[in-house]
Amino acid sequence: MSLETGVDPQVVLERAQSDYLAVSRGGHLFASPDEHRRAEELAWERLQAAERSLRATAAARSAA
Repeated sequence: MSLETGVDPQVVLERAQSDYLAVSRGGHLFASPDEHRRAEELAWERLQAAERSLRATAAARSAA
């Protein structure tokens, strides 16, 4: 899953955090523990990518 382009990285991070928490807390909504685990892994990866993007954007702004 790629991050949206042209959107404020802070907004993307906040959405990724919200999505991760929803998946993490919603284990009972998945058909199996394996499906929940995989969804949680994907949400975590997206959250980490959003954090990296925000840090890179902040670094680029401070270097400019």
